[in-house]
Amino acid sequence: MPIRILIISCLVMSCIACKEKAIVQKPTTPFDYLLGDWERTNSKGGSETFEHWKTVTATELRGHGYTLEDEDTVFNERIRLVQKKNQWQLQISGPNETPTVFKITENNGKSFTAVNPENEFPKVIRYSYFDDVLTATISSEEMEIPFIFWRIED
Repeated sequence: MPIRILIISCLVMSCIACKEKAIVQKPTTPFDYLLGDWERTNSKGGSETFEHWKTVTATELRGHGYTLEDEDTVFNERIRLVQKKNQWQLQISGPNETPTVFKITENNGKSFTAVNPENEFPKVIRYSYFDDVLTATISSEEMEIPFIFWRIED
């Protein structure tokens, strides 16, 4: 009887040892095309603008946008895409600690539009991704500013 228990124990241990490790899958969001590091290609002379995006959970992405002039940070903002009550929103915190919230009104997997008609500027923010180029446009009725980014490769 003891040899039978020993054989069964060895078989169980062998099975456990040979079992493949489960692959931990990263959460996905409808905005995964934003992930990574981006550099603005249409910055004004003497400045460089960057954005960095990462996944936090399946319902939140965090971004960081900043502009450098002569290696000094002259602009800095924190960006969040977060799902609340089945509605995605874009939240931007910069000079003000209280985030400005934009409601996502359109999203097709390669672009999205976020609006806040109460905000002075911008009232509309639109991101679109095509051919490894990311375009962010901020606008109101009077003005539109495009930001064109290329992905920074490691």
